[in-house]
Amino acid sequence: MSGSSALTIRGQNGDDWESLYALLSLKEVVLNTTELPYVSEDAFRERFGSPPANTHVLIAETSLPSGRKRIVGAAWLEVQRQRRRHVGRLTMIAHPDIAGGQEETGLLRAALDFAEQWLGLRRIEALVFAEDARALALFQAHGFEVEATLRRCAIRAGRYADGVLLARLAQRGGEGGRYEQA
Repeated sequence: MSGSSALTIRGQNGDDWESLYALLSLKEVVLNTTELPYVSEDAFRERFGSPPANTHVLIAETSLPSGRKRIVGAAWLEVQRQRRRHVGRLTMIAHPDIAGGQEETGLLRAALDFAEQWLGLRRIEALVFAEDARALALFQAHGFEVEATLRRCAIRAGRYADGVLLARLAQRGGEGGRYEQA
């Protein structure tokens, strides 16, 4: 599917929960999240249908030949509170058809632009499974650095899996891509 249709990034609409439910019900997608499979539609709608005020959701969709839209990815950016209000926690999912492709990269770039240029966040964190080399490479290619390995952080397909905490410090404007120092 990569490169076959134009990608649109937009905010979440109230009726997106059904397409998000179908996307997160795919075995290949839920495997790379900390979500549980087999969640009921009602529980999913309650949790994902109307995100909290501090969570911004970007939807990636493509156009089908019929003209209908198809949600192929989503990014949740949870703005932290109080003394960590400069930090956003980023979670992304992508349909297997676009994983590793230009569409997934476009979604990540849009989420980072939104976080840094519109929300003014200075630190973006992401947690990925240590075995997910594709996701690790994607985030690292966009300025994320490994900060920690979280041993046995979640159960994944019947066994404990390590997670990798990644973080990206926002670039200062006009300084040639250097990252801010602590």
